[in-house]
Amino acid sequence: METGYKAYMAVLALFTLPILITPFLAEAGIGLAEPLYAAYGLTCHQFVSRSICYFPGQGISDCMEGGQLVPYRIYAVEKGGVAGYAFPVCSRDVGIYAAALLGGALLFLLRRHDSKMVPNPLFFVLALAPIALDGGTQLIGLRESSNLIRLLTGGMAGLAFSFYCVPLMNKAFSKQEKT
Repeated sequence: METGYKAYMAVLALFTLPILITPFLAEAGIGLAEPLYAAYGLTCHQFVSRSICYFPGQGISDCMEGGQLVPYRIYAVEKGGVAGYAFPVCSRDVGIYAAALLGGALLFLLRRHDSKMVPNPLFFVLALAPIALDGGTQLIGLRESSNLIRLLTGGMAGLAFSFYCVPLMNKAFSKQEKT
């Protein structure tokens, strides 16, 4: 197995898995949740209205209704009388990181984890177009996106990222191993 692929998966797993477990740690009252929220606050705006929450017994859904841009440094929210616990990054970032990790697993299943052949960059540009359109139109005030759209466009970008990053890392590590 290529060193580039191993490095990609290790770094991505170490960064992404805490994102996915933080709301469950918070619900369980485990003290590790607060430092994780603070650490991921360095990488994301953490607006409640642009985030998804885990609601025990009900699953995962938007943290709140409406378009308020309120940071959630206090990570427990209430919706419909039920306490919810936010993921430590916004819904778009959850989509990006989770799909990038999933893409790495998919590369392994497709037996392309050792590839050094980078796909045509046009496909990457096409995969990034939805996130650029969604984020761009929201940024300039033409519309407000939904968390589902943020999650899906982030997911498209994250999935595509794997198919470009892994071959580039495989190339870089194979050059280092030769020297």
